[in-house]
Amino acid sequence: MRSVRSITLAAVFLVLATACGGGSSSKSTTATTVGADNPNAELRVGAVDDQYLVAPTATSDANVGVYPLNTNVMETLATLSPDYTVVPALATSWEFRAPNTWRFHLRTGVKFQDGQPFNAAAVKTGLFDRLAKVGGSTIKSGPNSAVVVDDNTIDFTPTVPNLRVPEQMVHPQNEVIAPGSDIAKKPVGTGPFRFVEYLPKERIVVERNPDYWGPKAKVAKITFTFYPDANARRLALEAGQVDAIFDVPHQDVNGLKSKGFDIETSTVGAYDALLLNSHGTAPTDILNDVNVRQAIAVGIDRPKLIAGVLDGFATADQTMVPPQSLAPYTSTVKGFTFDPAKAKSMLDAAGWTVGSDGVRAKAGRRLQLKLVSGFPSAAALSPIPTFLQSQMKDIGIDLSITEVPDSSTYSTLMTPSGGDIFLEQGNQNDANSGFLPTLLFYTGAGSSGGGAYQKLFAPGATFDSLLAPALTEPNADTVRKEVASAMHEMIDVQANVLPVAGVYRIYGLNKKVKGFVAHPALLHVQWGGVSVTA
Repeated sequence: MRSVRSITLAAVFLVLATACGGGSSSKSTTATTVGADNPNAELRVGAVDDQYLVAPTATSDANVGVYPLNTNVMETLATLSPDYTVVPALATSWEFRAPNTWRFHLRTGVKFQDGQPFNAAAVKTGLFDRLAKVGGSTIKSGPNSAVVVDDNTIDFTPTVPNLRVPEQMVHPQNEVIAPGSDIAKKPVGTGPFRFVEYLPKERIVVERNPDYWGPKAKVAKITFTFYPDANARRLALEAGQVDAIFDVPHQDVNGLKSKGFDIETSTVGAYDALLLNSHGTAPTDILNDVNVRQAIAVGIDRPKLIAGVLDGFATADQTMVPPQSLAPYTSTVKGFTFDPAKAKSMLDAAGWTVGSDGVRAKAGRRLQLKLVSGFPSAAALSPIPTFLQSQMKDIGIDLSITEVPDSSTYSTLMTPSGGDIFLEQGNQNDANSGFLPTLLFYTGAGSSGGGAYQKLFAPGATFDSLLAPALTEPNADTVRKEVASAMHEMIDVQANVLPVAGVYRIYGLNKKVKGFVAHPALLHVQWGGVSVTA
């Protein structure tokens, strides 16, 4: 790794409008005024389907209350603001110590919810050593990575050169848990809320942490109820069974507004994208040809999709990460302009000729492709597949649709022969502009290695060579430039990934809910600053 001078990052703690806090969850005799915040209130939230792990896997720890629904029981050393700024949290500051070590200065006066002291030894055990046992996470933690300097200082050395650690540290899966805590049964952290109960597929309940180190939470209790079906979630809000819901389907927004509900919309943090299997085996080997992949790319009318299918609750971004994360190099990723005539010409040149039924064929083989939808669920992506089916028919491709109910089923089909195109909705969940390209598609030195995404969609050696320096580059501007160049290779040149829309997160609230701040990443919503009026 090139020599790097010491980098000192922000030491000033920013208190966000969504700052979390604590206070007693027991009943109080304090009087409340109609319309004023009720400190004894319960906030009832309608969440999407329950995707929690209840047992560790080879690559992931159990994570009840952390991911994908973050109940704010746990905290990380740094957090992510809605504008993707890294904000100090359990660490007040950090600095880079060449050649590959990060020193974190920890907040003092903090206790875990079970009374244990928060200190460097607890961070070593409850963060770095824990992650090392399940693959190291994005920060690349190993069994000897963490060294306690003193009670309030800890050094972390990744197993590979990694200058993106503070940006990656904000991900909720990199939370600090109390020593001895069972994160699958009774998680204990330092957050503004403490765990009460978890009933799989039904609900998770938390209450105010009375000993929280920051501003106390404004509600006494939050009950998150799981509603896998979007219609059931909306009806629960309309019936007064819950106070807030997410994600609101775009087609329900106007109806909820007309009934007096508030709609909060985030900036773009998520994306809808097609992942094209370029390493498939028969019968899913057609997209091994880059010419066919590029023909599909120019055969999609994105403005029509956004206006007519997504009701305008999306943008035509084709970067797969929030465009501002690549600024000022966002335009390096060109994307594709709808041109059906060009798509047809490209397929002609690739040897696919139109048959009597309008479907193309080559050497006796029809141009039939299988689209698998959906991550996180088919419901979250409907009706995009039928729109794409119609678009592909116009250029001579017979596109079949397989819709799956949840992410686990989706993953089982992600094999070289499981499908040609995979439709999913992902999210930028940390402050590293290369988070998603590195996590999913990078196969070079320091990669997570061997995952389904790499096996099916990896763009190859040129992409890897362009992205690799972003892990070790100290200059943030240069990092964005390197990531943009790698994404240009992946999207514009190889067409392995075809973003079709940048997606807003949409939240529905009744009028009693105040102080909610829409975050472009669901798992970064901060609940401590949310109140319910009397």
